[in-house]
Amino acid sequence: MHKEIIQLLNEKRLKEAFAQIKEAAETLNNWELKSQIEAQQTTYHYMLQYTEMGTQDPQREAIYQQLLCKGYELADKTYFLKEQEKAYGYFADKFRKFAQTPAHSFKEIGFMLEAAKQPSFTPQTPEEENQVLQNYTLHQNTVDELFNKIWVSTQWSEEELQEARDLLSSSSMAANDRAVMVSAVTLSLLQLFDQRKFLLLLFAYQQDPEPTVTQRALTGIALATYFQSDRVRLYPELVSALKLMEDDATTLKQLHDIQIIFLLSRETEKIDKKMREEIIPHIMRNPKLRDPELKVIDMEDLEDLNPEWKKDMEQMNQQIHELGELQMEGADTYMMAFSQLKTFPFFQEAAHWFYLFSLKVPDLYKIYKGTPLNEKSLLGLMVNSPAFCDSDKFSFCLALQSLPQDQQTLMRSKLGGDEMMPSQNELNQMLEEQKLNALQRQYIHNLYRFYKLWRFKQEMHDIFKDQLDFWNNDLLSPLLLKGEYHGQIAGYLFSKGYMTEAAHLYETLAEKDPAHAETWQKLGFAYQKDKNYEKAIRAYLQADALKANHAWTLKQLAQCYKLSGEYAQAATFYRKVLETDPDNLHLLMQTGQCLTALKNYPEAIKVFYKVEFMETHPEKARRAIGWCYFMSGKYEEALRIYEKLLALETPQVNDWLNSGHVYLAMGNISQALTHYRKAQAGCESEEDFIALFLADKAALESQKVAESQIYLIADILRQK
Repeated sequence: MHKEIIQLLNEKRLKEAFAQIKEAAETLNNWELKSQIEAQQTTYHYMLQYTEMGTQDPQREAIYQQLLCKGYELADKTYFLKEQEKAYGYFADKFRKFAQTPAHSFKEIGFMLEAAKQPSFTPQTPEEENQVLQNYTLHQNTVDELFNKIWVSTQWSEEELQEARDLLSSSSMAANDRAVMVSAVTLSLLQLFDQRKFLLLLFAYQQDPEPTVTQRALTGIALATYFQSDRVRLYPELVSALKLMEDDATTLKQLHDIQIIFLLSRETEKIDKKMREEIIPHIMRNPKLRDPELKVIDMEDLEDLNPEWKKDMEQMNQQIHELGELQMEGADTYMMAFSQLKTFPFFQEAAHWFYLFSLKVPDLYKIYKGTPLNEKSLLGLMVNSPAFCDSDKFSFCLALQSLPQDQQTLMRSKLGGDEMMPSQNELNQMLEEQKLNALQRQYIHNLYRFYKLWRFKQEMHDIFKDQLDFWNNDLLSPLLLKGEYHGQIAGYLFSKGYMTEAAHLYETLAEKDPAHAETWQKLGFAYQKDKNYEKAIRAYLQADALKANHAWTLKQLAQCYKLSGEYAQAATFYRKVLETDPDNLHLLMQTGQCLTALKNYPEAIKVFYKVEFMETHPEKARRAIGWCYFMSGKYEEALRIYEKLLALETPQVNDWLNSGHVYLAMGNISQALTHYRKAQAGCESEEDFIALFLADKAALESQKVAESQIYLIADILRQK
């Protein structure tokens, strides 16, 4: 019914829409909602009456727009309430709990957070430690209530928005509390759109002094706009706020970085798969690779032990190097490592997935008792590292308590070799330069773990299953594709192999700046990778017109023409490239293949002989020469070539097959069958060979072998 109501509102049929909203709400025990629906119906009824009477009202357009927005809000709220009425699980339980026993107001929560603040002294006695723990527990319970209160709420009133703003600006709210609050608003907006919650994100982004909060707010703005764009468009105030961001260079940069991190999240599953299927199996399969002393063995010693270990070591080093490069880009390379450490009770609460890391949460305070970490210990380095998100830091510290005491002590002890470590000033400077990007990355990694690993994740739509291509949203695209960012996002997609998306961006980039040859080259390559050769050719020709006779462009044109079956054009472009690189064996082979497809066997043979002369391993060229001689009817020359190939230590199946064709065309059936059976022996099954044989039916017929004879030979070869 919700879809039908939304369709009525889209068609501006408000009278019918309000009637259906009222009908849908009848089964709900919510007098406030029913009262709101009736109030809007009454207002619209009077508007219809005044319009019919011809009454002039300068506010009519504004009131009509308000009624339309209210219609969407009430339709969404009614659907949301009806869904929660029959739902079960974590979210539904929290919703019903607050419906039966309303949460504290934002003002009350502010007082509770103030009451939970710690005294300035360091606890010395068990009683004082217990008091500290009680305060931390009260603080955590209050923040959790704040998170859930916001997450399960429907649309706020104006009074609630003002109270929420006041709380967000309050001195009683620490950075962690504000960050958790902003995350709750984001999750709530993705569940049920609310103009006032969107306004709170804008307020947090513009007014909060803490980058941790502002970057979460901006991420929330981007996600809410992306997933709720139909609703955002209903509110001119929100559209104008997004429009104003276009003139803020800082916001544009931050939003661009957030977009790239979301795109990098696409790589996370690939990274996990590589770890599961390649790197870890290598280590487990080769006990020697797990030997901690192996790192000091030089390669000569390794070869003495087992040459395979060297090969595996090199392959694993390459894989780890690739992961390292991804990590440098900001990819989530630790998801798999920490995915098994999310079963602690701490992670049962949704809010805890969005906490900023701190040892002051009760679960960690019980373990560490507020003991400061040595920043030069393994534990200290880990929890202070920007490479790990907050969720993983909590996992690591919670898991540490299960280790033997001596290992815990080792993890918390100061490391040696201080001179090899950067100074704190250097670290601070480095972190300052990268702080915003690190905070963005950590938050999005927190979000990723919440949607992928939380125990109750099945209750939510997994946003990371969507493309998260913010630039394809018409409200966000002016922000993301402004200036140099257009080309940067296109380049990122291009570099990661997302060629369809890259092509779309290069298309619009080429429209903006049609005189840039490199854009046309990349557009052509993106089309080519998508096997859209006709469009690729057009793009490459445009690039060639701007930057004539560029060797790379000419090669790609030749390749696209060849793959399109336009062999004459392909050969023309290959020859153009060969003018500047006449001994390029790959290009010569490609040219010969085009000439072969054009049945220009004499010219093709000349090209292939040149390759044979220059190539260290001329087998490929000889196979091509043999086939050209066969198709030219020069059977003796063909056999001479095939004899060389069959003299190799391991002739290919096709060598026996094609030489069999030559004998068949010459009428030497006995010799043909002998060669065919040799080819058949190299195939996995009899029918695999028959399929190979019949694939050359047209070629055999071109050499005057009768169709009936071809099928007779096939049946003879099927005989046991």
